[in-house]
Amino acid sequence: MMIQTMKLIKRVNFEDCDPFSHLNNAQYLNYFLNAREEQLRTHKVLNIFEHSRKTGNSWAVISHDIRYMKPALLGEELEIWSRMLTFDTLRNLVEFVMVNPENGQLKAMMHTQFAYFSIRDAKPAKPDENLVRLFGEIALFPGTPLYSIKMEDRLKAVKQEILSES
Repeated sequence: MMIQTMKLIKRVNFEDCDPFSHLNNAQYLNYFLNAREEQLRTHKVLNIFEHSRKTGNSWAVISHDIRYMKPALLGEELEIWSRMLTFDTLRNLVEFVMVNPENGQLKAMMHTQFAYFSIRDAKPAKPDENLVRLFGEIALFPGTPLYSIKMEDRLKAVKQEILSES
């Protein structure tokens, strides 16, 4: 079985901070999205750049819902989790979690909807059966409609998960 929750350690860089030595709000998006790409590639789940080159299709962000819980600080080591929650024929919903692995403090959480697009036609594309099968293996809640997954409910579940891991 494929890994559903992938994790990556990342240290907060100086150039990504605001004058208060907090990770700049906009940088959370970069940290989350870059971690996801690296996790998918490192765990040999999917190389999105190779996939795009071969198929002419890729994913575009259509929405972010982010919650900032505690500031991530300059030099702080963070564990970034990512996992697909669910998918349908055109979109998928990915959850990102940022936590301090030493003290279990939740820093931020984000839900991102991605749409699968033909790069050439700039139109939605349907994933082939191999992608659908892969999504079925890695999604936490396959078959669940995207609109039925609520951030507040997932936030409670993630806090409980962090508590049970520490």
